[in-house]
Amino acid sequence: MNSAYTHARPRKIRRTGRHTTPSQVQKVAEKAGKAAPAMAIAGVLLATPQAHAAVKVPASAAAVVEQLRTDALVRHDQAATRRYTVQRGDTLSSIAKRFYGNAADWPRILQANKSVVKNPDVIRPGEVLTIPSGGSISTTAHQAKHAKATVLTSSTSLSGTLSCGGLEELWEEAGGSHADAFMAAEIAMAESSGEQFATGGVGERGYWQINPDHGSLSTYNPLGNAEAAVAISADGTNWTPWTTFTSGAFRGRC
Repeated sequence: MNSAYTHARPRKIRRTGRHTTPSQVQKVAEKAGKAAPAMAIAGVLLATPQAHAAVKVPASAAAVVEQLRTDALVRHDQAATRRYTVQRGDTLSSIAKRFYGNAADWPRILQANKSVVKNPDVIRPGEVLTIPSGGSISTTAHQAKHAKATVLTSSTSLSGTLSCGGLEELWEEAGGSHADAFMAAEIAMAESSGEQFATGGVGERGYWQINPDHGSLSTYNPLGNAEAAVAISADGTNWTPWTTFTSGAFRGRC
């Protein structure tokens, strides 16, 4: 044979690689690859709720908050009905000091125990008192009424031995009613003869001889002493804590 012809004959080259006809397995894989993005997206959408399931806020969260608030109110109401058994040596002032931190808040306790306490200066061991968690409306109004007088406690010009007129003025300066000023002056004159630093047999102090059982209300400070008298007498409506009233010794002193 002619060698030149032999070498000129075209040679068939079998091509492999990417142009190779895909097998049945490859076709299946290709289809799966094309579908993969959609599946992946679907996977994210489905996985998202599962990923956050542990921290998802329940639909009833508002109800839970409301329940907590209700529980707090119940605890507050329970605290509002505390009971205290009177011990030997107790006074309404000392009990108020124990529960409220202020002896002057004793009217709260008196108001809540009218059926038990007939005389605010006389309570007996063994009596069970209701201790309210807050002051009554009347007590709050009373405190507001005398707020200005409290500020003026250290600045009054009335001091020393006072006449009936001076005692009346001091009473009104402390927030006492004008209608009861004359009675207040008579009580003070009977108790202390109008002397600022008068001291009673068991330590009563000042113009209105405030018993030390009343804690910080018992003071020689002129306006502070008058404020104590206003508070203890419920603004001149109850003078029974003073023996000069119950005995009638106040009459004609002014």
